[in-house]
Amino acid sequence: MTRHAMNTASPVGTAVSRDIEHRRRTSATFRTEYDRLACFEQLARIVVMRRAELGLSQEDLAKRMGSSVSTISRIESGQHATSAMTLKRLGEALEGRAVIGFDFGSAKRPKRELVSL
Repeated sequence: MTRHAMNTASPVGTAVSRDIEHRRRTSATFRTEYDRLACFEQLARIVVMRRAELGLSQEDLAKRMGSSVSTISRIESGQHATSAMTLKRLGEALEGRAVIGFDFGSAKRPKRELVSL
């Protein structure tokens, strides 16, 4: 690798992050879809991290849930809408429980109502 290439190399994901931010600023359609998927991406990160903590493969997690590896892959891709019952099974398979709720009131002082599945 040349010295120039080493100096211009960026951390993994940086170029992608810049591209995403540019597309969010310039495309209303992209921004809408990106924002729609944001909660599923957050869920994906939680699932991937917890699965890693437990030392489980996608296949192991699928067996624990009674589902397919394809289902786990879709959830972990952050682009899959997941039902409440799937979240319940997922929480149990990850040795926890799913909690769903609502925030009422102002963003600064929300009143939370939560339900453990």
